[in-house]
Amino acid sequence: MKKVLILDGGAAHAMAMAECLQKTGYWVAVMCDDKTEYGYHTKFANERFLGIGSHKPEYAEYMLAFLKEHHFDVLIPTSDKSAEFMSFHKEELQKITGVLIPDRQVFEMGYNKNNLMTVCKENGFPHPFTIDLAKVEGLEAKELKEFPYPGLLKPNLTSGGRGMTLVNTLEELTAVYPAIHEQYGECHLQQFIKPGGKQVKVQAMTDAEGEPKYTSVIWKQRYYPVNGGSSCCNVTIDNPEIADICCRVLKTIGWVGFADFDLIENPDTGELLIMEINPRIPACVRSAFKSGMDYATMIADTTIGLPLRKYQYESGKSLRHLGFDVLWFLKSPNRFKTKPSWFKFFGENLYYQDWICGDFPAFFWGTWGNFKKQMNPEFRKAKSGVKM
Repeated sequence: MKKVLILDGGAAHAMAMAECLQKTGYWVAVMCDDKTEYGYHTKFANERFLGIGSHKPEYAEYMLAFLKEHHFDVLIPTSDKSAEFMSFHKEELQKITGVLIPDRQVFEMGYNKNNLMTVCKENGFPHPFTIDLAKVEGLEAKELKEFPYPGLLKPNLTSGGRGMTLVNTLEELTAVYPAIHEQYGECHLQQFIKPGGKQVKVQAMTDAEGEPKYTSVIWKQRYYPVNGGSSCCNVTIDNPEIADICCRVLKTIGWVGFADFDLIENPDTGELLIMEINPRIPACVRSAFKSGMDYATMIADTTIGLPLRKYQYESGKSLRHLGFDVLWFLKSPNRFKTKPSWFKFFGENLYYQDWICGDFPAFFWGTWGNFKKQMNPEFRKAKSGVKM
């Protein structure tokens, strides 16, 4: 039996990934950095390890030593940092385990938000107007004076909205940029897409040669924080046009394996604009799994050299994250107007991100772990979404 290790395996979606992998015949192990996590307690894991978080500077050294001691046939990341580790250390990892991830140059072309916007601009893919702040001659540059404010100041490398700041004037940009740059590194200034449009995610899986084979599309109906954050209620939809555009982006940059796109709809035009590529399976992926797209098994099969299995996509599967949806309800002024209704807890095509039937210990400990994180002011600050 082939062995899969899920990196940052404490995440809620590690439960869904482990469930799929176990059903398709894989031995599943999870690497966690805390016992109060979903993945550490899920019944779908055959083996559990406690290690250090992927955000730690010593993570790469720790994991390389661990993987030399423990054999696995497949690595699958659940976070940007663990995906980055796999790409940046791909050559070393291929000697001791199975890795399906783009080479570093390709990875950085897609993961770096500013690089991705350059690719979109040069190839005519829909995206917001963007200025690379590393290429302008100071904050008094003509391009910045003529920029159609408001805009979003965005670090090139970040996740979950960290560091993203709304600036309404050049003066505001000048005031906030030094601190953001110091904390997060190089940044870009991007056209602000006003609220009112859909937030959409596109998942795509290529074969070993980089040819896109399977896609799914998720509409984020609610998210937390309410001013831009992770999905707490979503549904899979049909949109082959935008899925095809995202696949063409992957072919343009030479991406191999799995990718997840974030897009925002311009409410004035109805056009979906590419915002970023997440180089790993997203947290809200269980709705795609329930729609027939078992990306966890696709990644594992491709990693060990097996051909992709046959899958059939069926949209209309909804997913809620109960814990974050409660927080959304407490914060949102639209709590009684939202569609679908916040009070709909059961339905034929309704599933939960943080709850899988029969896996109560994972739900309990993961929820408790999330509660402890929410009590940490530093965590709340990091996850507060776009700074307005």
